[in-house]
Amino acid sequence: MKNNNIVRLGGILCLISAIAAGVLAFTNDFTKDKIAEVELKASLDPAVLEMVMPGSDTFLPYEDTALIDTIKAENGKFVDLMVPVDGSGNQMGYAIKTLSTVAGFGGDIELFIGVSPEGKITGIAVTQILETAGLGTKVAEPDFKDQFTGVDASAEFSDSDYTMISGATISSKSFTSAVSNAVNIYSQYLNK
Repeated sequence: MKNNNIVRLGGILCLISAIAAGVLAFTNDFTKDKIAEVELKASLDPAVLEMVMPGSDTFLPYEDTALIDTIKAENGKFVDLMVPVDGSGNQMGYAIKTLSTVAGFGGDIELFIGVSPEGKITGIAVTQILETAGLGTKVAEPDFKDQFTGVDASAEFSDSDYTMISGATISSKSFTSAVSNAVNIYSQYLNK
């Protein structure tokens, strides 16, 4: 009799789990487009635009979807590629969104990195960071991230050329690896 009770309770638990999984799958499918739309709007915030590509009016989706698919297939940390334009619609360079290739203390750091037509880093916006507040999050402050502005994105990149934050070396290396990944993406796919 105890075995029947255990089997019955196990069956009920499996049924409840299956229903919950179905509801979660439906909710995910129903909301994924809205989440992507909200993330796109957040990346078009005027403050983000100014940090990534000073003087830009908006970011447009990169038109060569085949190239984006190629980059995604070959680089698991690549997130997106946008085209910053000024008020007249002139392209001002590229905006590469990427995750760090070296995990930070709290996981991957996501950056939006602007690259000018001349191949120089124009600015960086941190779009996702889960590092320790007051220590690892210092990588998002201008004192650290601005040292990458003006760096040649078509040249060899080494994190040893940059000042790391004392006590937040893991976060510093994670941030630097995201910049390095953007530089590699620019050099390999966009530097024509």
